[in-house]
Amino acid sequence: MRSFSFADRYGPWALVTGGASGIGREFARQIAARGVNLALADIQEKLLPDAAAELEARFTVKARIITVDLSTPDFMARIRPVIADISIGLLVNNAGYGSAGGFMKTDVGEMLDAIAVNCRAPMALARELGPAMIERGRGGMIFLSSSSALQGTPIVANYAGTKAYNLVLAEALWDELRGSGVDVLALCPGATNTPAIVKSGARLDNVPGMPFMEPGPVVAEAFAALGRRPCIVPGRMNRIAAFVMTRLMTRAAAVTLMGKNTRRLYPEA
Repeated sequence: MRSFSFADRYGPWALVTGGASGIGREFARQIAARGVNLALADIQEKLLPDAAAELEARFTVKARIITVDLSTPDFMARIRPVIADISIGLLVNNAGYGSAGGFMKTDVGEMLDAIAVNCRAPMALARELGPAMIERGRGGMIFLSSSSALQGTPIVANYAGTKAYNLVLAEALWDELRGSGVDVLALCPGATNTPAIVKSGARLDNVPGMPFMEPGPVVAEAFAALGRRPCIVPGRMNRIAAFVMTRLMTRAAAVTLMGKNTRRLYPEA
């Protein structure tokens, strides 16, 4: 039986949203290192050219850039022309948006934008690109969820809710599509060293012992799990914490503990 390479199964192109920085940029690097070309979609227009140039120089792949605001209803109109002549074999729904603060104090428009970026855009992209993957009999989709999606997470309530959507959607698609040759995975990282967490003002020092990962291992664990399971919580300590929170504690106790930790992380919220 033939053993398919990563590029055979998920190439020749991958689309990564939020690919200009953080976990998305690391996804792009590890995909390019496997010989797959990249289409990078991001709102950060100034960072995209450098990200694409790095991929082409380091890994001898092709890279295209798409400046797009995923919170807009017609965002696909910016993406379609750039990918019209290529085959997307891997979709990484990485882009995310959200903020910390009490739900009743957070601007409604800001929360609706988070729902658009974190929920509507991944759903629309999966629906747009999925049929061609099914027709080819191969492909993959990765949805960025979060450890905050495993239970209610106070102070980031709306963000956690959007990430729960990604978790449940990805798990359902994993079952719906696994007979088609299309692999689907929900990735649920904990605290990760990215520009977004730095910008959020999270006080990690206020929660001693809290696992803090680099993007490289997070992405590596995602690829190790893709095609093998519906969901992965990267990091041994994160997995232990998730097991305790979801299997050993009552729902009320888990939510209460998360609330204590997020209030320490964001004392000004």
